[in-house]
Amino acid sequence: MIKKNGVSFIVTVFNKEFFIEKTLQSVKKNLFGNYQIIIIDDGSTDNSVDKIRNFIKKNHKIDIKLLLQKNSGPSIATNNCLKHVIYSYIKMVDGDDILAPNSVTFLKNEMERLNLDLIYGDWKWDKDHFTYKFQDQKNIKTTLFKNAFEKFLLKGWGGSSNLMVKTSALLEVNGCDENVFIQDYSLPLKIAGNHHKKKGLEKFRVGLSNKIICVGPKFIKNRIITNNAQTLFDLSMTSINFIESHPLVEKELKKKLYKKIIRRCWKWKKSTGENSYLSKDFFRYLRSYLYFKPNFEILRYEVINTWKNERSIRILYQNKKYLDILIYVGLDLLGDALIKIPFLIKLKQIFPNSKITWLAGKGTSMMAGDLRVITDNLIDEVVENGEVGSSVKELFKKIKFTKNFDIIIDTQKRLLTSLILKKIKTKIFISQTGNFFLSDLWTNQLTKNQSLSEELLELSYLFSKNRDFKTINIRIPDAYSKKANKFYERKNTNKIAICPGASNNWKRWSENYYLEVANFLYQKKFLPVFFLGPNEKELYYFFKEKIPNASFPLQSNEVDRINPIYTIAYAKECLLGISNDTGCGHLLSITNMPLITLFGETNPVKFSPYNTSNKNIILRADDYGKKKDINQIPLKAVTQSIQEVLKALGKIS
Repeated sequence: MIKKNGVSFIVTVFNKEFFIEKTLQSVKKNLFGNYQIIIIDDGSTDNSVDKIRNFIKKNHKIDIKLLLQKNSGPSIATNNCLKHVIYSYIKMVDGDDILAPNSVTFLKNEMERLNLDLIYGDWKWDKDHFTYKFQDQKNIKTTLFKNAFEKFLLKGWGGSSNLMVKTSALLEVNGCDENVFIQDYSLPLKIAGNHHKKKGLEKFRVGLSNKIICVGPKFIKNRIITNNAQTLFDLSMTSINFIESHPLVEKELKKKLYKKIIRRCWKWKKSTGENSYLSKDFFRYLRSYLYFKPNFEILRYEVINTWKNERSIRILYQNKKYLDILIYVGLDLLGDALIKIPFLIKLKQIFPNSKITWLAGKGTSMMAGDLRVITDNLIDEVVENGEVGSSVKELFKKIKFTKNFDIIIDTQKRLLTSLILKKIKTKIFISQTGNFFLSDLWTNQLTKNQSLSEELLELSYLFSKNRDFKTINIRIPDAYSKKANKFYERKNTNKIAICPGASNNWKRWSENYYLEVANFLYQKKFLPVFFLGPNEKELYYFFKEKIPNASFPLQSNEVDRINPIYTIAYAKECLLGISNDTGCGHLLSITNMPLITLFGETNPVKFSPYNTSNKNIILRADDYGKKKDINQIPLKAVTQSIQEVLKALGKIS
């Protein structure tokens, strides 16, 4: 649609109650011919909107439209205004700047004289810009900005109130980049470089004038351009987004940009004390000066991890329509698989539209077996017996995976495995091997002394600043839940889960101790519910004989076959769990019930079940004796822990 000749003013506002009236007064002094004023408030929390409405009331003869939006940033605000523009030129105005008298007339005349699509004038800063005296300038010159695109791409070109743009040009490039908070950099860059999008596009003309167009306030807290982190992030991300959407940009210019942004990231981390000269970021900075193919996908994440911009992280991942992710897991038995479930859930939260391939390099995977019913919405494909990562010979063989992945995540931390996986084509490779030595993304701030589940979660945090992981929401099929409800319908509601088994005898706390625990629970009017596997029949007969009134749901007629899903379904009805270091304990933890776990020889920090309950208790053998014999843990320590948790739950006084 052809716009009428005239000027549409777009005024963006966020918490500018002390400035907005003066700004609008300066706009009023620049009104001539055909015009409209579009003001958009970006979710202000001060009195900005009241001030604007008061100005509109006093100036009811002026064509003014007020728009309101939730706080989303000036880029989105500008694009929302663009929908209401009716004139051929757009004059941008920030809500705290003062326009010079007749400056808009000057810009429009210069654009028409030189047939420009975009023009920049000069801009001044002043501590008291309300009283700034604009004076007549001599030797005013406006020239065609011949190298505008390269300068905008590599160095950026900030400022809005000193800018005027042809409406048709801004519509042609689909407005500002909404994936970036600030519009200052994306608007001119998209116009100056639009001809790089596809062949045959006419090059837009950009002009530069030395005439002072506006004056802005110096050193105010809420001015975006003074937020160095926000500025550097947006400047970098604008350029990356542009490069990825404009394939005709020259290779040499891409290399220059890559070096520029890598250097920018490194210098920021160095200035904040995050990195030393021996860090991986510094070596990547040095490597950027060698011949290589720039990887802007990796660079994107480097920028995100440098400035930790939560809003842009969220937008980036929401806009990803599809991601192909490969997760390598090596052996994948029950315990191994359960440890990885929190990581898998978090990854799916970050990349909801992803396709996840689960690669068991050796043997079968529980994700394709008994756990499939609860991970079906998390994993799209399970590859068993992948024959990846087990032999040095694989380094010299052609890899069987011909598919290209967006992200490959190695969960094993083995050098050989990582080297083999690096042969699979991917945009981003992630591995903790050698403290992220082979990884495209890394963190220099790994949390120490954490479980394997938490270690894996660190990998997901490379893609998200948000470490909030309140609950593990596992969906149990209705068939399992119905059987659990039917089994328990006539039983005591105060149930306590007990897992007395383990794959190795040295992991088992004495069954006589567990017998005492069960009797203790009976005295407190709680029902012991024993969870025993198919290979633990002797334990079943032992406890069934000694405690005939205890519950054994997995051995009931309601269960067709003992499998992990039944354990989770029946355990969901319990208040508390007591377990050895065993897969059963990990199954209980998935329900997020408070858990008391007993450890002997194994490392409790490394192998403790992941559980978001703040009432978890770890009992270690070496806290009660010199040996790591699990039976050194006294009965009293367990019963006291039970009482402690039940008190916290409000079940006993």
